[in-house]
Amino acid sequence: QLTLADGTVMADHVVSALPAAALAEVLPAEAEPLSRELRRIPAVSVAVVNLQYEGVALPVTGFGHLVPSSEDASLLGIVYDSVAFPQHNGAGAASVRLTVMLGGAWFGQSFGDPAAVAPALLLQRAQAAVREQ
Repeated sequence: QLTLADGTVMADHVVSALPAAALAEVLPAEAEPLSRELRRIPAVSVAVVNLQYEGVALPVTGFGHLVPSSEDASLLGIVYDSVAFPQHNGAGAASVRLTVMLGGAWFGQSFGDPAAVAPALLLQRAQAAVREQ
């Protein structure tokens, strides 16, 4: 039973999309043992930058690639969306869609505070990663 401001919901399961630490803070006092466990789950920040380049074709096929932290600690990997999800390709001229994942355990070291990082910095780093990779 889940009691909300506008009524009660009966459910066998409740799924939360909140980070574990945030969920721990909103649970009722009687769930303190669960809250304590949730606070112990580590989390990292990942920036996801989606890019599209019109009039070009990707020179490789595949889902994408991961980058070892020993090569570049700020870059986790790149997904080739236009290859992995061709059903989302437009009907117009050829284009390449990419998802660049940045940060992870090295987010703070690479970009600073996740809440304060400038989106332009993430875009610039993502574009550089695509050029370099």
